[in-house]
Order: sequence, then C-alpha cells, then structure tokens
Amino acid sequence: MELLPLVCLCLLSCSGETSAAGDGVKVVVKEDDDAVLPCSLSTKEDITGKTFDWRKDESRQEVFFYDSGIFRSEDEQFRGRVSHFQDQLKNGNASIKIRKTKMADSGNYSCIFPRLQRQTFNIELVVGQVLTSWGSF
Repeated sequence: MELLPLVCLCLLSCSGETSAAGDGVKVVVKEDDDAVLPCSLSTKEDITGKTFDWRKDESRQEVFFYDSGIFRSEDEQFRGRVSHFQDQLKNGNASIKIRKTKMADSGNYSCIFPRLQRQTFNIELVVGQVLTSWGSF
C-alpha cells in the first residue's frame, strides 16, 4: 500500500496537466520536463510596454521580471531556465516557461502586474519524480 501514493503522483506527473482550483491554477509535471505557468489578462490588453513580475512562495523569490522589453531572472535557482513568450505579450499573455524542472521548483507562484490595479494571478507548480522501476516489494 505504500506504493499507491507514489503511483498516483507518477500518473498525475506524467500527464503534465493543468487544472483550475479556486482563483488559482495547478500545474503538474514530471521532473526534467518543461512547465508553462499561465498568466493572461482577460482584457487581452497589449502588455509589451507594461511591467509584470513572477515570484515564488512566501519568500517572494524572484523568478522572472519584465519591464517594457527589459527582462531578467536573477535568482540562481532559475537563471537560464526561465523564458517568456515575447510574441504573446501583445495579447496580454505574461506566461512563462521553466525548462528542465526540478523538485525544488515545486511551490506557489504569483504573476503580478503592479501597475494594472495590482492584478495578481496564483499558480501552484507540482514537480513529481517518475518511477523508473517498481523495485522489490
């Protein structure tokens, strides 16, 4: 019975699913896969000249910062692995992609538009391990 929770996590992780829960979104991926964290304005307003900021967890760890065409990812955990969809900014899409996810990437993320009535979107990322063998019982 101890394997049942692990098998369930593996099945969920392998699907790479996204689900809405309350006012937040849950993204589930397996380790080493890419994860897209969604964040789009319902107005589809062009945000090319706007500011948005992606933060992780209560510590407010900076994941990605964009300001009128200038962007950065200064945190060591995410440097070189996070990108945005430049061609989608004109449609109000501030989603980001985290490449080669790690277990440490799991957590709660916020996409914040500080100058647009302080709009905030919440996303939970769950990164699960994939079982490669059943091992011994």
